[in-house]
Amino acid sequence: MADSAESGAEGAGSSAGGTAGSAAGGDGQAPGGETQPSPTVPSRLKVNEDLLVLIKKYAIQLGILVVVWLVGYWAFSVSWIMLGLFVWMWREKKQKAKEFKIKTARNAAQNEQATVLARLEDLPSWVYFPDVERAEWLNKILAQLWPYVGRYVEDILRSSVEPVVKDSHEMLRSFQFSNIMLGDMPPRVGGIQVYTEHVHRNEIILDMEIMYAGDCDIQIRMKRFLAGIQDLQIHGTLRVVMKPLVKFSPLIGGITVFFLNRPEIDFNLTNLADVFDFPGLSSLLKGIVADQVSNFMVLPNRYPMPLIPDLEVAKLKYPMPVGVLRIHLKEAKELMRADVGFMKKGKSDPYCTLQVGAQSFKSKTIENTLEPRWNEYYEAVVDQLEGQTMQVNMFDEDPGSKDDPLGNAAVSISEVVKMGFSDVWLPLEDATTGQVHLRMSWLSLSSQMEALDKMEKVKRIADADALSSALLVVRVDSAKNLPPSDKKNFLTVKKSGSDPNPYVELSVAQKHWKTKPQYNTYEPVWEEAFNFLIQNPLHQELLAEVKDEKTKKTLGKKVISVKSLLTLDKMSTKRPFRLDGTSAELHMELILRILSSEADESDDLDEIEPISPTAAGPSTPAAPPTEPAQPSPASSTEDRQANNSNGSVVRRRNNAANASTTTPTRPKSEPAAVDGPNPYASQVQLSLHHSADTDKLLVTVHKATNLMPQANQKMCDPYVRIYLQPDKNRSGRKKTSVVKDNVNPAWDETLEFPVTLAEAKQRSLDIVIKNKRSLFETIRGNSTGTLGRVEVDLSKVDNLATQNNPIWFDLKQDFGSLSRSSSVSSYRSEL
Repeated sequence: MADSAESGAEGAGSSAGGTAGSAAGGDGQAPGGETQPSPTVPSRLKVNEDLLVLIKKYAIQLGILVVVWLVGYWAFSVSWIMLGLFVWMWREKKQKAKEFKIKTARNAAQNEQATVLARLEDLPSWVYFPDVERAEWLNKILAQLWPYVGRYVEDILRSSVEPVVKDSHEMLRSFQFSNIMLGDMPPRVGGIQVYTEHVHRNEIILDMEIMYAGDCDIQIRMKRFLAGIQDLQIHGTLRVVMKPLVKFSPLIGGITVFFLNRPEIDFNLTNLADVFDFPGLSSLLKGIVADQVSNFMVLPNRYPMPLIPDLEVAKLKYPMPVGVLRIHLKEAKELMRADVGFMKKGKSDPYCTLQVGAQSFKSKTIENTLEPRWNEYYEAVVDQLEGQTMQVNMFDEDPGSKDDPLGNAAVSISEVVKMGFSDVWLPLEDATTGQVHLRMSWLSLSSQMEALDKMEKVKRIADADALSSALLVVRVDSAKNLPPSDKKNFLTVKKSGSDPNPYVELSVAQKHWKTKPQYNTYEPVWEEAFNFLIQNPLHQELLAEVKDEKTKKTLGKKVISVKSLLTLDKMSTKRPFRLDGTSAELHMELILRILSSEADESDDLDEIEPISPTAAGPSTPAAPPTEPAQPSPASSTEDRQANNSNGSVVRRRNNAANASTTTPTRPKSEPAAVDGPNPYASQVQLSLHHSADTDKLLVTVHKATNLMPQANQKMCDPYVRIYLQPDKNRSGRKKTSVVKDNVNPAWDETLEFPVTLAEAKQRSLDIVIKNKRSLFETIRGNSTGTLGRVEVDLSKVDNLATQNNPIWFDLKQDFGSLSRSSSVSSYRSEL
């Protein structure tokens, strides 16, 4: 008790002394001028925060007890508890993984060397690629600029974005940014690559690996509801194009930035938006965000920044595409087992997705198999060659839950362009086993009418009418003198100030595109471009409709025949189009290009000319004379084949121009021999030679491609049967061995026919590729077994005595039976 009294007295004394000292010295200063340490007093704010944490913890525990009590009170099954426990464990696991990823990225921003050594699998791009350079100097500049960037972004969001969102809908009138903070962690540039090859002389192209794992906190408020985003992560390759280069300050006419492929985006939701952090809803929301980013910054979408006046921004934002990548998704094999089987081994329900920039394609789902066969075609418009890839992802479809990944692969588009045609089996990464079979061909853009005839011939041989023959580029600029949506109450509408929100809807067949609406105007300016793949330029039409977003009524429309562009200079026009029944005009530029497998042509239609600094206004300088096209270094007059490690073959397409000049003209009844394989036609490769030593005709059957199996069959067992016509006896009939389960068989067998050279030139070869049938199928007689036929007139084969070079022949399909016709019809329906 005495000790307590003494300590209490000392405490009172020290407290009194402290108060006196404060009064004498002023804010804890002694009379002598020395600063005395002030006592630590807990603030009211700190007490309130501790109290809120305690209340929150108590509410969570009480809620868990109430839920358990309700489960027992209502006699719920224990399965519900197990389900809730599973969801909680899944969310905890995802949250820990996300926090670890964020922590690693932030540590790399502060100390890259230590983080790299601790986590070798997340190395930056400059470690793997020698042509990618480090950019630490740029990271230091970004770190210095980041606080000012944060203020700039805040001003943009509050002054530009917030008013637009409020005006977009009546329910968003209360929308506002309650907090905008980009944090202290700036983005990092992992590496920079500057391209020096395949680049125009008036441009600079570089790629930057962007890695951002910041501590941003952006909150929005609508009435009493608050939602936000934290811990935003972005990882992708950003391309910067500086074009055109000019001879005056600032030497660069404009800068265009965009992502080559979809960046990886992740974030955490806060407050009210945290309800979306649930299995299924979280991935759905992030997918929507990724789609919006793709529509803004992923090819073919770009963000232009003009640096000089009188620069055509539309050509910076929407340059002409460089070509079309035609993809034939054939099949896959040895996929992982994703579904669990009880009585037998489980399988998967696989489907495949392909992504080229912002374009995505999805195949049909093949149920209960590890070796699916799709045989589907896709066509992707390509805007950049160097650096752009096609992403291939395989999934197992699970209705009601997230689909399981079965692996992925990436294809360099520039490599396909160099080869012209590629037939590959790609091993799937991030998977224990699995391969996917792709056949890809590169189609450049031509303004020559002759290319249309060649493409139509390829489609007829491949029996694939659904494939495209041309590309139509539509650039929508502006409209003038639009009529009101309600003509009867035009004066009332004018007085009320309710002008239309016009947008343009473009349609070709089943493909539709829409521009962004322009608000409250009769003379909108859009400056947007869209691409349409045209199947038949001679019969298809473009429908352009100007509509009002408010009333959904049509303000005017125009139908334009694609055929009319074929006769124009460079197959393009740029002019105003009078909308039907009105005085309104829609300003558009239409450019038609024919898809061609030949070397690409450069007509410099979209080349941006240097602008003179003394120009008083917009000027259109004369186009420079077109230089003669140089032959592509990737083209070759020989077939080049390269076998990869798993036995697949990659073929290099021959120079079609040279082939067209060397191939002799033949009657239509005769099959045309070509120098290289056609990726869409059934063909057979033969070598014909008459040996003077043995006095025999030697026919070497090398291989066949793209054989079409019978109905309800995925594979076939092909062999070749040859008759030396007109004889039909055994001495004039030869056949090869059978290749099991293959639609691209290789025989490399030589068949001999005892006949003199003079007699051989008067005869012909009846060559039939047949499918070996079982005895049961032969007895039933339900199929002919014929996979293709070709008749070779030996009198039209030049230098038969010396020729021994392989020749490709197109196979004609046998429509002699009903089963074969149904097989071809089903094959066409899959294209």
